[in-house]
Amino acid sequence: MQNPDWDIFRYVIAVADSGSAVAAAERLGVNATTVLRRIAKFEAENGVRLFERRQSGYRPTVECAAVVEAARKIEQNVTAINRDLLGRDLRLEGQLAVTTTDSLLVSLLAPLIQTFIARHPQIQVDVSVTNSRLNLTKQDADVAIRASKMPPDTLVGQRVSGLVFAVYGADALVDGANGKRERVLRKARWVGIGEALAASPVGDWLARNVVSDRIAMTADTFVAVRDCALAGVGVAVLPCCLGDTSRGLVRVTDPIREMDTSLWVLTHSDIRGAARVKAFNEYITRELRAKSPLLEGMAV
Repeated sequence: MQNPDWDIFRYVIAVADSGSAVAAAERLGVNATTVLRRIAKFEAENGVRLFERRQSGYRPTVECAAVVEAARKIEQNVTAINRDLLGRDLRLEGQLAVTTTDSLLVSLLAPLIQTFIARHPQIQVDVSVTNSRLNLTKQDADVAIRASKMPPDTLVGQRVSGLVFAVYGADALVDGANGKRERVLRKARWVGIGEALAASPVGDWLARNVVSDRIAMTADTFVAVRDCALAGVGVAVLPCCLGDTSRGLVRVTDPIREMDTSLWVLTHSDIRGAARVKAFNEYITRELRAKSPLLEGMAV
């Protein structure tokens, strides 16, 4: 192997995992042309073909499988070193990667993070808003603030509150039914949820209780679902912390217990001792616990 740039192995792993140069580029934060160029350069310099290009995507060759196996070991070792270094870092400064959902950020977290940054101006908080579960073991994020009934055993943290959901509709929609909320549920169309949330307790409940021909449209985040409900498209299931704080929406049902879950603040055990991680986790856990009436649907 001709003195490889070790960064190329991130590209190889990304293409092998995703089967697509476009998807790999999105994962790596570059463009697809860069991915293709880097892979082609590595193949030419080392006289090896890593992928078979097919209409269905990129299939790893036998040679590629050996490279990927070695690359994963490198990645795991580098990640472990990084976690160990961060876990020993006693400085209240540097970057802190936090992952959460749009509904939590919009309804609760943004002002709390602002206060934390004001207290610790040397810490830069980078928030990743996604419904996908980022891999804290691979350091996709340092802290996860997420709903879960049972978080992974590989992570440590605290349950800060229950998290409940109810059905909401726009003021005009409810008023149009003369305030009869059972009539709203019987007559109104629904804003459903997209594939990103389909496997959640909300997705399960909607699949069991709302027939498909009553769903006017779907959206793949709760903030998008909220906005469509506000526009009068139909009623929608929302976390109470988002629905109850959205002017123009009315809660049509009590919290629906089949959808109850818990809110957690989680991190990897190797980095929980890092000063900036510890400071953020202690602060955000305390502040979110103070917001538990809103998270548990008791603030109205």
